[in-house]
Amino acid sequence: MIALLKVSIILGIIVVLLTKNFPLAWALLGGSLIMGISFGIPFNMILKGFWEGLSSLDTIKLVLILYLIALFENILREKDLLKNMVLSFKKLINDIRLRLISMPIIMGLLPSVGGALFSAPLLEELSKENNIDPERKSYINYWFRHVWEPFLPIYPGIILASVLTERPLNFFVREALPYGLAVLAIGLFFAFYRANSNQEYRQEKENLENPNEEITENLENLEETPTEERKEEEIKNPLSTFLISILPILVLLILVIFLHSDLLYTLIGLNIVLFLVLKFDINRIKNLLLNSINIQNLILIVGVMIFKRMLEITGAVSDIAYSLNYSFIPTYLIFFALPLIIGIFTGVTSATVGITFPILIKMLPYQDPSKYIILAFISSFLGIMVSPLHLCLILTKEYFKPDWKSFYNYVLKSGVLLGIFILIKFFLT
Repeated sequence: MIALLKVSIILGIIVVLLTKNFPLAWALLGGSLIMGISFGIPFNMILKGFWEGLSSLDTIKLVLILYLIALFENILREKDLLKNMVLSFKKLINDIRLRLISMPIIMGLLPSVGGALFSAPLLEELSKENNIDPERKSYINYWFRHVWEPFLPIYPGIILASVLTERPLNFFVREALPYGLAVLAIGLFFAFYRANSNQEYRQEKENLENPNEEITENLENLEETPTEERKEEEIKNPLSTFLISILPILVLLILVIFLHSDLLYTLIGLNIVLFLVLKFDINRIKNLLLNSINIQNLILIVGVMIFKRMLEITGAVSDIAYSLNYSFIPTYLIFFALPLIIGIFTGVTSATVGITFPILIKMLPYQDPSKYIILAFISSFLGIMVSPLHLCLILTKEYFKPDWKSFYNYVLKSGVLLGIFILIKFFLT
């Protein structure tokens, strides 16, 4: 129990640092140092633990994968494939509701940190001519961006869970897919339940079909200033444009999920092919290679892996697992509540997985362990989705300026429904 108390205090310190806007990566590194000292580990052993966490093959592979995913995303942005994907989809779909949710869903295909900020302007543009309230727009932008995260194998959380549990990515994709569909269904319910179609959505349809004089005048003024609307008009065949734009992502998913290709080597090969097919010159390749380096994200992964290693070196993992196993708390509740709480505290899936999984893996029951792994992983996702520290939540709030209580009420109710679904599915399978 002493180990559990010490680690709880360290996690409390990390949470306090986060509330003071201290970077999570450095908070984890500081927590790792405090952990080593509090457990009486000699300083040379602490340094050794840091080095082992930093230089392990798993850490190096994770850092490379996240860098290559960022590079992949930047390639698609550089050649306007993402923009073309969004604009062509807008021309293919006439239903206002589908167009609204499509913006964050499409942008959510790539796991940018704080990526809700990319879809927010697109959603704002679509909803400009109707009276959808800022709270509903904020919810649509935030919630639908994350429908992919439980099962898409290019998100850091699922990759880290695969590494730590030594389960293949396609296992997580297969098992977590129903939860992604549940996230979508819950989002549709709260986004459009009690939405007054006549007042909120029909107005936009009328504006699209019968633009008033002011809108017509604005469109005429676009002649000298190219905009997304002008770009949209240039798309003659939206279906082929959409398919071409989404093709690199589909190829990546097919190779990883269905052909079981290693994600690292798949990303290396796919990025090289895109450089060649899209005819990048050497200077642009150099710029993309440099601009894709996100130091904070890479340090975060290093911090997670060092924290994991210090949990092992101090013996905290075994001690905490032993204490919880022999407590009166049901095992399923530990696998549900621990990742949920840490997820709320951190707001980052990879950090939540990195902190909790080393402990939970030691507690896996012999009967149906995969069931508990998925429970813990999805509970991590649930925790970060309702966390006020989630960067996408913060950026969405800053962009749309909603009433915080009303906006967070949408998120919290959605989280409660998802939590109920998680537990029901756990007991029925």
